[in-house]
Amino acid sequence: MADLAFLIGKRIREIRKSHGLRQEDMEAHGIDKRYFQKIEAGNANITIKTLGKIANALNVEPKEFFDFPDEKSPEFAKLSAVVNEITKAIDEKKARELNILLSEILK
Repeated sequence: MADLAFLIGKRIREIRKSHGLRQEDMEAHGIDKRYFQKIEAGNANITIKTLGKIANALNVEPKEFFDFPDEKSPEFAKLSAVVNEITKAIDEKKARELNILLSEILK
C-alpha cells in the first residue's frame, strides 16, 4: 500500500482538478499555495482543520479524500467513516484524537 499522505494528496489533487481549480485558488480559502503544493505531493502532515478547509473549498465531504479507487481496504473504509463522523460532529476532543491518530499514521 502506498503512503497515506501521498494517497490523500493525490486524491485532493484529483478532486481539485475535476473542479477546474488551480493551486493558487486555494489561497482564497486560507491555504497558502506552497503549503497546498506540499499537501498534494504528500509531503505535509495536515491537520483535521486544514482537511476541513480543503473540503469546504472543494465543496466535498472530507470522506472523499479517503476514497482511493486503487487502494480499497477495510481499514481505509473504516478510517473514512470515522473521519466523516468526526468532521460532521463539532467535538473538539474527537477531532484532536483523530489528528493524533493520523499524525502517527503519516509519520
